[in-house]
Amino acid sequence: MSLIALTLMTSLSWVPIADKQALICPLAELKECLETLPASVRLQLPSTPAQFKHELGLRSAMVMPVADSHLSGLILINERETPEVQFANIDRVTYQLDLQEQSQLTLWHELGHLENLALQGSLLPENLTTYQHEWLADIYLIWRIAREKGSYHLAWQQYHRRNLAALTNAQYMSHWSAPMMIQVLNSYQVLQVAHYSQYRDFVANFYPMVTQIDPHTLGEYSSLMQRTFGQSVLQPLPEYLFWRKTELGYYLKPTFDLLMGREKARDWLLQNAML
Repeated sequence: MSLIALTLMTSLSWVPIADKQALICPLAELKECLETLPASVRLQLPSTPAQFKHELGLRSAMVMPVADSHLSGLILINERETPEVQFANIDRVTYQLDLQEQSQLTLWHELGHLENLALQGSLLPENLTTYQHEWLADIYLIWRIAREKGSYHLAWQQYHRRNLAALTNAQYMSHWSAPMMIQVLNSYQVLQVAHYSQYRDFVANFYPMVTQIDPHTLGEYSSLMQRTFGQSVLQPLPEYLFWRKTELGYYLKPTFDLLMGREKARDWLLQNAML
């Protein structure tokens, strides 16, 4: 497909990704989207609408990278599944986080996957774990929010959402980017991030300095959260993974401050040896 052809299809929500283009496709317009793609690209994607829907599941968006000289991938959007609120139960109290502009944040997160894919083998390692893919997509999200909004408000919303999802269900630990996001949010002023007109330049600055979490450590955090916040009644084990409690409290504190208020959050973290 020529670049001229891509230009003619700007009404179909093509967006630049590095030196390529990605197609944003609402689920309801899947047929029309697929008709715009060359056969070589369609062969890399599911063959039927039912297969697309099966892979998407109950997610609000999904990215499908492709190997092509001009196209980086397809981003499938299902706004019906975009959440408007995030709930969490802490000590039998239900807390609610209202989500603003979540459709936009979800899209930027998915674009981040493609942007980071384009940097693998140069500024980023050739091979990344699933967890690295997810937190890097949220780092792109921070950069995009700083550029577009000039404020960290929505970045902190994503941070809180990741915390609440992880303590609610262990399956969301793969997306628990809070330990990585907070390094950017606390180390860079929003104008410093916005100063980078290209995401790749921001990656070149922050990635060599970031402290990463290995899979074993991530597993310990997951076990500690399940024991602390899980729905089943477990025998109290005050010393269980005690060496991770203070660090976990550090990551949870901004979210608990928002939901509970600083005084109550401090009391809860002290009672649970996380402060």
